[in-house]
Amino acid sequence: MSEGETRQSEGSTQAGAVTVSDVQELIRRKEEIEAQIKANYDVLESGLQVDDEIVEFGSVNTQNFQSLHNIGSVVQHSEGKPLNVTVIRRGEKHQLRLVPTRWAGKGLLGCNIIPLQR
Repeated sequence: MSEGETRQSEGSTQAGAVTVSDVQELIRRKEEIEAQIKANYDVLESGLQVDDEIVEFGSVNTQNFQSLHNIGSVVQHSEGKPLNVTVIRRGEKHQLRLVPTRWAGKGLLGCNIIPLQR
């Protein structure tokens, strides 16, 4: 190996060296990501589920519901604001709070789901 190749090889080794600080930062970021995943999983577990019976969605309830347009209107007027939703799940009443947010798709169907109580 020529002297130039040796210097180039040593320089790339030093530039690519991983320090203890780098590893600690990666571990910290990994733990943050895992915490976010767990929080999202917990939200999904407590959010709307198959067979939930929605009995209240914001100002729309079983007494005044006429069509899904009612729900769409409530969502459009609630962008970024908490929206109370009450469901009956396996015979128990659960209250959730949805926050309609923009997403990559059409409309405001992406929601952050925050469980309130069971």
